[in-house]
Order: sequence, then C-alpha cells, then structure tokens
Amino acid sequence: MSNPTPHHYRVHLVQEGDGAVLTDGMKPAIVGGAPPQFGGFADWWSPEHLLVAAASLCFTATFRALAARGGLTIDAFTSDADATLDRTPSGFAFVSVDLRVNVRVAAGQSDLAHRLLASAKQHCVVANSLKAPVDLVASVAEELPLPA
Repeated sequence: MSNPTPHHYRVHLVQEGDGAVLTDGMKPAIVGGAPPQFGGFADWWSPEHLLVAAASLCFTATFRALAARGGLTIDAFTSDADATLDRTPSGFAFVSVDLRVNVRVAAGQSDLAHRLLASAKQHCVVANSLKAPVDLVASVAEELPLPA
C-alpha cells in the first residue's frame, strides 16, 4: 500500500461560549476548552489532555501496525498516559510524558512484543514531535497455553 507524503490533517473549531467544538467530517464532535487550572471546566477535553491522548493513541496505533506486520498476537492492550506541565525558562511547557502500557500476547511472543514496543516508541510520530521526553514503561504478559 502506497502512502505518499506529506499527509495533511484538518480540524474545524467553532467557539461556543467559553469552550469550543472540534469537528472533522464524520468524526464525533469534541467539546473542549481550557482545563480547570486555566479557568476552564473539568468536563471539557483541554488542549493539554488532547496532547497526552494524542501521544498515547499514536503510540498504540504504531505498536498495533508493527505487531500486525511482525506477526505478534495481541490478546489485550491497555495504556495509561500522564504528562507534566511546568514552568520553564521559556514559559509553560510539557516537561515529561509517561506512557505505561500493559500487553498480553500469545505464549512465546514476549520477546517479540518487547522489541516491537521499543520500535513503536522510536517511530511514534507524535512522540517524535514533542520537545518533552517520552518515557515508556511496558509490562508484557503471555497468555497461558491451554493444557494438552
């Protein structure tokens, strides 16, 4: 499958009161605005939350693509992402992003899973676009083989 570059992504934003609605074609709308720390509301998706979500989702999509190409059977996958926003000499900025993933794979595939997780971190487009370091802590468990 050919995948010519550059790729372009578009989001349409409409301001509604203090918040905003993000849309793009057939995707569900996202209501967002400033987080509570900057005068917004806790039930909004903030730009900060969306950036952390983008890092987590990008890593997951990259890992799944590599797993499919490498023949890795993923039985379960979860990810928790945390980021720290702090004051820096140039103003507020993310200073760290931590991805904690748990993967369960078919018996005998844990070494392959670890290699593909490391490769996914190296090739994640969003992580590669951030100034803050992205740390990965991965836990891989193998599904127990069925008794013979």
